[in-house]
Amino acid sequence: MTEARTAQERTARTGTAQADTTQNGAAQTSTDARTDPTAGFRRIAGAVALPLAFACQLACNTLYAAASTGNAGDSGSGEQTIQFYASHATAMLAATLLALLGCLLAVPGMLAALRTLRPARPRLALWAAGLMIAGYVCYFGIVFTNFGTLALAQSDVSRKAAGAALDDTQAIPAAVAVFLVFVVGNLLGTLLLGLAVILGARRTGIPWWSGLLIACWTVGHLANILGAGEWAAVGGGALEVVGLSLVAVVALRTPNTEWTARG
Repeated sequence: MTEARTAQERTARTGTAQADTTQNGAAQTSTDARTDPTAGFRRIAGAVALPLAFACQLACNTLYAAASTGNAGDSGSGEQTIQFYASHATAMLAATLLALLGCLLAVPGMLAALRTLRPARPRLALWAAGLMIAGYVCYFGIVFTNFGTLALAQSDVSRKAAGAALDDTQAIPAAVAVFLVFVVGNLLGTLLLGLAVILGARRTGIPWWSGLLIACWTVGHLANILGAGEWAAVGGGALEVVGLSLVAVVALRTPNTEWTARG
């Protein structure tokens, strides 16, 4: 009887300790959320940055689609690219600045999307956000080279020589690797993000069909590559912005305590 009573007392003490630990952990999380003065700012800033980043990319793509209608744009030879930039210098400068801003905003925006989706699909959301952040960091570097192309297009250097220099640049292996990372993050990362929204809709409160809208960017961009034209990518990008806006709405409605608790 004594041994049984001792065992019961030991079990009761263990249960009490575990309950205290759980309560202390919950209290600590709540305290962290209350004492962190940046929680609300980070949540709101990230939520706003999410659709804004890709709205900037949409504006960039729209300018490029308008400028490249009826010509090869910057997808032809180096000499053709120089000619295109010389003819559309203002539009390409504006498109470049919008794309760079979009790349910068994509980083906090994707972190907000990751935290919004974490309770439902943590691994899938992590892959999607990681690929997209890596892709758009690489895209920042790719787009930044437009300033050099604009300078060449407006200089006294012959367009044939400037075009040859551009062709040589595209053949550098390291440049090809950066471009491939961008392609994977841009296409596969966006597709995985849309899938995470669809699969996690019930738990996150995000409409499942917003995931389809996000994935429309991948579809529209592939359609463009296959010959449908730049406006297919613009259409897909517009639908993507709508889908990301719905994700942002849920992030904006999330309490700071819950936002902080998600890590």
